[in-house]
Amino acid sequence: MSDSTMFAPVAGAHDRIEVTIARDIAKHAVYVAPAVVVIAAIVEGSGGALGALCALAVVSVNFLVAASALGWAARISTGALLGAALLSFVVRLAVITVLGLAVKQVDAVHFATFCIVLVAAHLGLLFWEMRHVSLTLAYPGLKPTADQLSADTNKEQA
Repeated sequence: MSDSTMFAPVAGAHDRIEVTIARDIAKHAVYVAPAVVVIAAIVEGSGGALGALCALAVVSVNFLVAASALGWAARISTGALLGAALLSFVVRLAVITVLGLAVKQVDAVHFATFCIVLVAAHLGLLFWEMRHVSLTLAYPGLKPTADQLSADTNKEQA
């Protein structure tokens, strides 16, 4: 068995999977933002809309920072990945708490709406993303589109 056939790299394996998934989550947050902001504005006025918008921004940045931290640590070692996952979670939770306390001091933002959208967006976007994540080693990260599948098939046949 030659070394070249022993471990064949997967097409696109150089892409950072966690960053791709986090960007997809942020993209979904942009999709739902208008509806969430309008609903919050109807229920709580402009303060609710501003609170919802701030919460969606915090959620998007939280996922992107988590992905960056995990991607950086994964290139170092497994121990670094585990340490970064734990440490970044604690730090991000502390930052979100401080941001929440800061938002509470701003009179223009409805704090309850901020908190509700913050929790709902974290959970809702994660559940939405579950449908888009591939659980195979052939296509790690997001599920491939039909165009990607046909391109991979054409490469294999060539």
